Amino acid sequence: MVIDSDFSDVDEFFDDIEREVQDGMIEVGESAIQDAKENHTYQNRTGNLEKSNTYDVDKDGLTLENTADYASYVEAKGFVVLSDPALRAEKKLKEMFE
Repeated sequence: MVIDSDFSDVDEFFDDIEREVQDGMIEVGESAIQDAKENHTYQNRTGNLEKSNTYDVDKDGLTLENTADYASYVEAKGFVVLSDPALRAEKKLKEMFE
C-alpha cells in the first residue's frame, strides 16, 4: 500500500507564523523605544540618550540597546534610560507568545 501525501502548504504555514512573530517583535521594539522616550527619569540636555535607544529584530529575537557610551553610567546612577522599558517589552512579548 502506498500513501501519497502533499505537504506543500506546510512551508507557507511556517513562513506565515515566522512573519507574525517578527511583526510582533517589531511592534514591541518600536513601543519600547517610544516608552523610553516618554518615561526616562534623567534630565534630557542634549537628546543624545533618547536618540541612542535602538532595537533589532532577527531570528534570535528582539534586542534593545542604547548605543551611547555613557548610558550604563546614567542607569547605574539610578536613572531610567532603557532598563524599565526593556522589562515591560519582555513582559509584552511573553504575553504575546505564551
